Amino acid sequence: MKGRLTLQVLDNQQRVIATRRADNAVMRGGGELVARLFAGLGGGAITHVAVGVSDAPESDQFSTSGLSNAASDGIVPLTGATEVAIPQTAFTVDVDSVKRVVWVRARTTLPASAAVGTIREAGLLARKNDTATLYNRVVFAPVEKRDSDELTLFWEVSFPYGDLQWTL
Repeated sequence: MKGRLTLQVLDNQQRVIATRRADNAVMRGGGELVARLFAGLGGGAITHVAVGVSDAPESDQFSTSGLSNAASDGIVPLTGATEVAIPQTAFTVDVDSVKRVVWVRARTTLPASAAVGTIREAGLLARKNDTATLYNRVVFAPVEKRDSDELTLFWEVSFPYGDLQWTL
């Protein structure tokens, strides 16, 4: 699996005022989520996207349980919601039989009132009631979002198929 995020901040005239692109890191909880789905042991679908203020690199454990919206070392928390549901209709699945990859793509927009401030990270969540599993996390150069801007996140996750012995 490999994922990539393209993030765009749009002003109130729907003009793109900032763009970020970054590859994601799958968290240990995300790997466990996929393994549990594979084994039929539960888990859940990706249901939400979230943003935060931390630009700390991942540890070797990739065990971050959530994104940060905490004040520390001069970092100011975001105001408004930092997590939004992804409508099922936002997902598409495509097969590239030449490259032998199945692509899952999702597009989600956080409204102007959400995540106002300096955003440095984003992730996909599998939320079930009060429990959320962070599937992946992306850290990028800080981007400013005002209360009149929308934040749109485009996720692409690839699932290769065919002879994958090289991955073992």
